[in-house]
Amino acid sequence: MERTLSIIKPDAVSRNLSGAILKMIQDAGLRVVALKMLQLSKSEAEGFYAVHNQRPFLGSLVEFMTSGPVVVSILEGDDAIARYRKLMGATNPEKADAGTIRKTYALDIEKNSVHGSDAPETAAFETAYFFSKLEMLGLGFMARRHRILRAPATWARPSSRAWPPCRTVTAHGLRIRTPGRPTPWPGTTWPRKPPRPKDLATGWRFTLAAAASKPST
Repeated sequence: MERTLSIIKPDAVSRNLSGAILKMIQDAGLRVVALKMLQLSKSEAEGFYAVHNQRPFLGSLVEFMTSGPVVVSILEGDDAIARYRKLMGATNPEKADAGTIRKTYALDIEKNSVHGSDAPETAAFETAYFFSKLEMLGLGFMARRHRILRAPATWARPSSRAWPPCRTVTAHGLRIRTPGRPTPWPGTTWPRKPPRPKDLATGWRFTLAAAASKPST
C-alpha cells in the first residue's frame, strides 16, 4: 500500500471544483486518508517548491499558489503515486490525455488545477510538509496505541481486578489520558452514586427559600 500527496490548486478551488476532482480520485480507486484546506504563505510555498529554487518560473508559481486556498490530501492505494500521476495527466493540459483531471479542468500549464508527488521520496517529504504524524496515522491508531476508552455509561462498583495507574501522554499537542481506575464522584466513595437531579433541585429550592426568608438589614 502506497501513499502520495495531492494538492488541488487555487484555480480549481476558486471555481468550486474540489468536490469534482476528489470524486475523480475516489472513482479511480484511490482512498483519501487525510484532507485539509489551507492558505499558503509565501514562505510556505517557497519551502514546498524549494527544489525549483533555480528555475525562472519559481516567482510566478509561488505567487499563484498563494493567491487563494488550496486543498491538500493524502491518497492511499496500490501504486498510488503512478496511478495518481496518470489520472492528473501531463503538466501541459493541451498534451494531457482525455479523461484526465488536467485535460478536464486545467486552464494552462501553470494553472493546471492539481499537483501530485512524483516519487516515493518526494511523497514522504510532501506529506510530512503538510500533515503531522498524528494526522497521517489517524486517531484510530492512536486510540488503539494508548487504549483510550469511553467513560462508563453508568456509575457502578469497579471489578475486583487491580486497576492500572492513569497516565497522561502528550502527542503532537494532544493530551491523552490513558485509562485507570474510574474516578468516583467528588466527595463520595464506591459504590455510592452522584446526586440525582431532583436532589440537586431540592437543594437549590431550599437555598433559595432560605435566602428569600432572610430579613433584609
